[in-house]
Amino acid sequence: MQRRPELAQRWRAVRRLQRLPRHVGRKRGLEMILTGDPIPAARAAEIGLVNAVVPADDLLDAARNLAARIVRHAPTAVAACLRAVTRGVNLPIDEGLAVEAACFAVTVPTDGVRTGLRRFLDRSAVSG
Repeated sequence: MQRRPELAQRWRAVRRLQRLPRHVGRKRGLEMILTGDPIPAARAAEIGLVNAVVPADDLLDAARNLAARIVRHAPTAVAACLRAVTRGVNLPIDEGLAVEAACFAVTVPTDGVRTGLRRFLDRSAVSG
């Protein structure tokens, strides 16, 4: 029996073997891993492997637009979100919520949180 080097390469990528089925589901993940078939961009977006598909000429504008939508928020809040998701995504929900609470606790004394709360309270006072 001839050894298939592609499958051997996939075995070396153990982290991907564990993450892909968790992200796209066991059956779909196994199909992708075992066949190694290319995935069209639209299909990758459909199953959540990418956030969006844009024409190559629009890629830089789309990336800048996404970055602008992120940086409008306080840097400490963005960092806390990144930490909470990165550390908690593969934990049981209770542990993930504890990680989230710890990550956001460090943002409470920051100017960004105070400003955000002030804006929220000001809007509530106007509409209430």
